[in-house]
Amino acid sequence: MAKRERLTREKIIEAAMAMLDREGEKGFSMRKLAADLGVDPMAIYHHHSSRSTLIHEVLQSLMAEVDIPDPSGDWQADIRALCTALRALAKRHPGTFRIYELYEDWVPAEHRLHEAFHATLLNAGFPGPTAVRGVRVLLAYTEAFAVDEITGWLDTFDESDRAEFIDSLSSGDFPAMSGLIDEIGRVDPDAEFDFGLRVLIRGLEGELA
Repeated sequence: MAKRERLTREKIIEAAMAMLDREGEKGFSMRKLAADLGVDPMAIYHHHSSRSTLIHEVLQSLMAEVDIPDPSGDWQADIRALCTALRALAKRHPGTFRIYELYEDWVPAEHRLHEAFHATLLNAGFPGPTAVRGVRVLLAYTEAFAVDEITGWLDTFDESDRAEFIDSLSSGDFPAMSGLIDEIGRVDPDAEFDFGLRVLIRGLEGELA
């Protein structure tokens, strides 16, 4: 008989993140997780005292996974790289990232990413208050874009989507959007993300002058 692999905190966290990515928080339970791991639910509670503490540890693991690039000396390129790394994390772990976005407690592992953002702007010469505001705007944009992307709001319209959108416009007078239906329904997420970053970075550059 094959020997059962020893259950560890790390294996539980890895399996929990995989389940959250597949099924979201509503589909997650300690009992289902135990079934995935082939153990009794109490074995999980031996390592994690509650569902909430396990989810906190999963979010810690999530944010520890962000690939933070080494500084290049070009603050604009470095900001772009940090935002891109955060977006990539959301795409790798869509279900878990949505939980992170709504989480109300600090996740200490996120400080590593936030430190990189703040240090980049401070080293570029931004005053402290401007750096803090700049980081807030960059994080808000990147996280909101990532959530829209992983939930399908940035998918190009298919015929059904197009018909539903046109029908929704019939409820009022929307001449601008009616004339832009093709453009609204055609989305290139990479180009959209790059456009938003260019706008934000140019705005920040103006604050540095």
